Amino acid sequence: MTVGRRTGSPVPPDAEDMTLLGGGRLPAGNTRPLLELLTMYAGSGFDPAEWSAAESALQQTDDATGSWYTHPILGGVARLVVVMARASEDEVLMRVWGDERAGLNERIDTLFDVGSMFRMSPA
Repeated sequence: MTVGRRTGSPVPPDAEDMTLLGGGRLPAGNTRPLLELLTMYAGSGFDPAEWSAAESALQQTDDATGSWYTHPILGGVARLVVVMARASEDEVLMRVWGDERAGLNERIDTLFDVGSMFRMSPA
């Protein structure tokens, strides 16, 4: 898997064949659990090295300046692209793009609803 790149836009560079599946503002502490669940939904395993790269890149983003981080997730079920930026020290903005035919829209919407209201942590 190729892990991320920084972009100046919350739209992935190759989004012409993708649909916005969901997104929102999350507490920064929910970023990793949400990425782990998205990876599972896509049909892939989550690699801790992947999180290290994403966490490092996310620190260099800022929604106010338009600096976003693009994180592809390639799985057996779906290809997702997560675009993230820090909104503040405590919050992250995240959008998830992918093929709507994979049937993940409702799951991703629910994930963002839960992630914005409750503190998430791995079991």
